Amino acid sequence: MFRKTKVIIGQLGSPKSVDTKDVRAYLKEFLGDPRVVDINSLLWKIILNLFVLPFRPKKSAEAYSRIYENGKFPLIENTKQFTSAVGEHIDDNLEINHAFLLSSPRVSDVIDEWETEDSSERADRVVVLPQFPQYSESTVASVYDQLGKDLGTRVNIPSVTVISSYHKLKAFIDLGAKKIQNYLDKENPEELLISFHGIPLRRVLQKKDEYYFHCYETFHLLKQKLNYPEDKIHMVFQSRFGSEQWLGPATDEYAIDLVEKGSKKIACYCPSFVVDCLETTDEIGNELREEVEEAGGELIFIECLNDDADWAKDYAHFINVLCNGSQKELDELFYKTDEKELRRSLPEQKQKSPPMEPEAKKNVKLVFLTLFLDLVGFSIIFPMFPALAKFYLENDSNNAILHGFFGQLEAFGSIGQASMSSVALFGGALGALYSLLQFFASPFWGRLSDRIGRRPVMLFSIFGLFLSYVLWIFSGSFTLLLVARVLGGLMAGNLSVATAIVADVTSSENRSKGMAFVGIAFALGFIFGPAIGGLLSMIDLTQINPGLIAYGINPFSVPAAFAAILGLINFVLIFSKYKETLKEKNTTKRTSNPLKLLKPLPYPGVNRANLGYFLFITLFSGMEFTLTFLAVERLAYTPIENAYMFIFIGLVIAFTQGGYVRRKASSVGEKSMAIRGLAMIIPGLLAVSFATNSFILYVGLLFLAIGSAMAIPTLTSLVSLYTPVDSQGEALGVFRSLGSLGRVFGPAFASVMYWKMGSGAPYIVGAILILLPIIVLRKLPEVEKA
Repeated sequence: MFRKTKVIIGQLGSPKSVDTKDVRAYLKEFLGDPRVVDINSLLWKIILNLFVLPFRPKKSAEAYSRIYENGKFPLIENTKQFTSAVGEHIDDNLEINHAFLLSSPRVSDVIDEWETEDSSERADRVVVLPQFPQYSESTVASVYDQLGKDLGTRVNIPSVTVISSYHKLKAFIDLGAKKIQNYLDKENPEELLISFHGIPLRRVLQKKDEYYFHCYETFHLLKQKLNYPEDKIHMVFQSRFGSEQWLGPATDEYAIDLVEKGSKKIACYCPSFVVDCLETTDEIGNELREEVEEAGGELIFIECLNDDADWAKDYAHFINVLCNGSQKELDELFYKTDEKELRRSLPEQKQKSPPMEPEAKKNVKLVFLTLFLDLVGFSIIFPMFPALAKFYLENDSNNAILHGFFGQLEAFGSIGQASMSSVALFGGALGALYSLLQFFASPFWGRLSDRIGRRPVMLFSIFGLFLSYVLWIFSGSFTLLLVARVLGGLMAGNLSVATAIVADVTSSENRSKGMAFVGIAFALGFIFGPAIGGLLSMIDLTQINPGLIAYGINPFSVPAAFAAILGLINFVLIFSKYKETLKEKNTTKRTSNPLKLLKPLPYPGVNRANLGYFLFITLFSGMEFTLTFLAVERLAYTPIENAYMFIFIGLVIAFTQGGYVRRKASSVGEKSMAIRGLAMIIPGLLAVSFATNSFILYVGLLFLAIGSAMAIPTLTSLVSLYTPVDSQGEALGVFRSLGSLGRVFGPAFASVMYWKMGSGAPYIVGAILILLPIIVLRKLPEVEKA
């Protein structure tokens, strides 16, 4: 028998205040819990910090302000009052405290206090009662985690018991039913919604979380206790977050549907909670009520049990029996249900998009890592292009290939003293060459992988990329650099094989999930690559040890070595982890001629959208490529300062796509948003063209990044929306090929203009020519959405 028991009433908590910074800190901790959001931790940290925390706190702060009264949140105050009320009825050998996961006092604070007490008199047992009636990994399991983490740092630990659920507690069911019945008798609603907090459906179907069944047991017991037609009582789920499919039906959609079908007065009770909080008072009591009223109905919000006197007294009795009673006495406090029968009658939940098999997930993650490493290695060179081009023009001026390229050009009469416009032309030729080789190699590798398998092609091409980076390390001459770039461009065509692996392991229903990882890998690679390249370019081995020049070591050998290491890691990963995914029945007939991929498609809108995209990418990639040359010529930027520009562009694109495009594209319309994005690029190009300081340059970059972030995903969506389901692969293949071709013409066109007309010319001409894709897109047909 225990001498004394400390009982802790545990709740989630609330922000310190409705100030946006306090809400942001609260959401960062809450959404950063791997039990709450259980996707890949690194990926989620990036999404959380780039797409969620910059935008959601302001909206959440507005919601919290609607329930914030006299500097207090209802969840905090109700929990305090409930704990105090329970404390009046507990046995003498019990002491009660309240604690929060995300507010003060925390469980650790209560244990801290326990440690300071006289060891001969303090409690020798702790009982934690999370105030979540139904068990869920995202709530109760998180309590276990926090408690374990805290106790793991302590020397003296009391006996600890955590109650994982009490959804069948008679007091909880009976008093909840009594409260509901009072509203039913008083308000006489036509329908009753029993609304539980939702969780992703995947947790129930794949992870076997018992939450859904616990909700159903609660719903079943409440329904039995109510004097109300059973067919008018509905189990629904609220508080969806993110794009993943959650338990359904959704409370808001179901309520509106009932109103539209003629039920004008609806009541709603939320038994996932025992005290009112944001999810009840505001989400149901305010937001859902407004939606229902706009639809022509009326919503009756039924409060939680809160600090109801009977609830506090009965819960205290539960605690007394739990701590001091027998197992038989404890069992009598809970309703018994026929679990087997209830599981048979449990409404089936079906995923619209079936989950990927474990092996498929493994391969998609591997492709993600492969593409990320590939693209980091590829984009490392971006901020160094001006310095790299200038280095070879000035230090290898007698090179026969250089004279072959530029010997007939008057501007290169003295290559060793090349101007920045000449350097830009030289860099443009290198960039266009790489993209051109990639464009022609991509279908070749794709077709070869269809014939002999993905694994040998991936291993060969990745090893080829590794060798190209090794050659770059020792490229003291332009000839060896050119060989390295040619080899790299040819091997970089393996991106088509990587996406083919995703197609191999996914079905048509869940392919978009797999391809989303491809898009994320591209985005992250182009953010981290230039940043790493800029930082590493600060290390010049030829300055540290000039004798290394004899071995071909150059000022860019350190970034090249880092890219080579990534390439080697990539090769080892594919060699050791990747098993062939191509099955004979999936072998397809592809053309190895990339120009055949550009054939017109017989679907209204697709060809026009593709043309608009090609024109846009040609102009935008030209700007993107010559940007570093302009920054060096006008503002004397170093490679690290060039890297900052790419980081800025990448972050703005990430913020815009995650915080605006993802939420608004459907309501604004993809066509309209794409045109608006292109229009925003015009002032961006003009600002860059006339930039004489960093402020004006970055203002221009801001417009350019926002505009491209609006245009690219919506143009992709338009092509997909215009195309029949069974032809998506073909249409998007043409779309990507046109993008690749645009990245060939863009740098070449812009660098020639830079050379002939000066640094501002590509941007002024681009601002004028961007009107062409706008005109093309304005004539797009309207999209028919299912």
